[in-house]
Amino acid sequence: MKNTQNLVWRYLTLHRKITGESLSYLKLLQYSRYREQAHQQALQTGDAQLIALSEQAQAWLKSRPGAVSSQTSVTRADAARDKPAPSARRGGNPKMPGGESPDVASEAPGIAVPHDGGPRRMLGAASLLGAGLLVAVAGAMIGGVSLTGDADAGFTQRAEKTMLPTTAERPIQLVSEPIAQSQTWRADTVYKLTAPVFVEAGASLTIEAGTRIIGESGSALIVTKDAKLYARGSRTAPIVFTSAKAPGERARGDWGGLVLLGNAPINQGSARIEGVDEQDPRGMFGGDQVGDSCGLLEFVRVEFAGFEVFTDNELNGLTLGGCGHKTIVRNVQVHRSLDDGVEVFGGDVDFKNIVVTGARDDGFDWDMGWRGRVQFLVVQQHADVGDNAFEADNWKKDHDASPRSAPTFYNVTLVGGLNAQKAQRAMTLRRGTAGSFHNVVITGFDKEAIDVRDPRTAALATSGELTLDHSLFYEIGADGHSYFSPEPPGDADDDKGFDENAFFRRSELANRFDQPPLLSEAAFNVSKPDFTPLPMSPATEGAALPPEDEFWDQGATYVGAIKPGASRSWIVGWTDFPKT
Repeated sequence: MKNTQNLVWRYLTLHRKITGESLSYLKLLQYSRYREQAHQQALQTGDAQLIALSEQAQAWLKSRPGAVSSQTSVTRADAARDKPAPSARRGGNPKMPGGESPDVASEAPGIAVPHDGGPRRMLGAASLLGAGLLVAVAGAMIGGVSLTGDADAGFTQRAEKTMLPTTAERPIQLVSEPIAQSQTWRADTVYKLTAPVFVEAGASLTIEAGTRIIGESGSALIVTKDAKLYARGSRTAPIVFTSAKAPGERARGDWGGLVLLGNAPINQGSARIEGVDEQDPRGMFGGDQVGDSCGLLEFVRVEFAGFEVFTDNELNGLTLGGCGHKTIVRNVQVHRSLDDGVEVFGGDVDFKNIVVTGARDDGFDWDMGWRGRVQFLVVQQHADVGDNAFEADNWKKDHDASPRSAPTFYNVTLVGGLNAQKAQRAMTLRRGTAGSFHNVVITGFDKEAIDVRDPRTAALATSGELTLDHSLFYEIGADGHSYFSPEPPGDADDDKGFDENAFFRRSELANRFDQPPLLSEAAFNVSKPDFTPLPMSPATEGAALPPEDEFWDQGATYVGAIKPGASRSWIVGWTDFPKT
């Protein structure tokens, strides 16, 4: 059956590459009448694998509440799917399966609430499968598509309706001066940053759910090390930081971005954040306060950020310097940043439910001794830009500086640009970083999966301080099977003989290669992505159990950031993926 699934996945990808019609094909699969016809066609072939998989699709569909009838017309099904879903607000246990983060009271004052690389490997598969059989088999595998009328299950990702006025109906308040006293930004107003705006020491800025903050060129919001930001949105009313330009005119680097600075330890004593004037002491961060809090970010989007302050010195979409683990960062998206999506300088800040899409440089970058935890992270690189999904450092001037960068990741999905115009790598691990990575899906990177860059970092891998296990690697490298690039000879060998291929294929790591994670085809779509693996994905098994700790969701016993077959993932309802 897995061979059949693999063939279907390759056929879908080839069709998408040649015709660009992946969504139209997947849309057909929503309707039972097509699957039933394909089921009959599968029976006529006598292929036992196809018959079994087709019957599994029929049983699965019938078992789901509200399943679309075989007599329902395409027009009627479209209409049902276009209806907004009810609110996903939940209470109770904050550690929900699949990384759900319910609305619970916060500390904030004033806040009440298989793809393929191309025809080179797929023509044989295409010749084996006709369109009818494609629908029969793929129909059993559509977990992220709305088969039951879920309006926001993957492909549409519409924001649910709120009672807030439209952006055009809200007054605009210009903001250019430092915030020296605590204040609240209300959802009924648009706040326009016209310069770098600092939240000064001793002050806090509280932002209501649904508030929109727009930035002009050269502007940014910088929360200094003795200040706090409390930005708590909701699934139905996220807080949005975006460009001041009109939709259709927006681009990466339109404004600076969001910066949070704190007093947690870094491996340089204290430092100055990049992108802030070197003479401004408000750019300093780092200290000796383990667990320091920079505030709270929840259900927040940061778009079109990363203004270039001066040549080769840009702010990132979201930058955290010296923030401790009492800082709350969850349900945050960074979209189309000019530099990195998220960059972390030291501290031990934790992250949960994070989406980084379309960063021009790296998706998630760390340095200066960061030792935090991350669960449920998606990084999608676009085909026209992007370098590494992860770029990891300890400190370039001293690879053994203490504290050493040593983050812990569980349940991560890294998606490359799929035949990108620029060579892309999933992970560059260098300059003495340690760290542990578990339950990671890595797919679609044309260069390689992982490069351990220097002898010190290689030694940390050998000693067990840097490891990656229980993960799925699929379709990486020029031919789709070159997961690790060979090092050049002589002095050009930057890690002095460390063999990534042999190291990460060791049996005790339980990593799997050449097994398709069966992500939806839309995982590579940049405007309406869906990162949900299909129901019978290999990602359903072979995962490492997250630690027993209040931070970790131990129900995430699968590989990747999203539970396979989920009808509604944690990404839905608050994210957005505009091109401009």
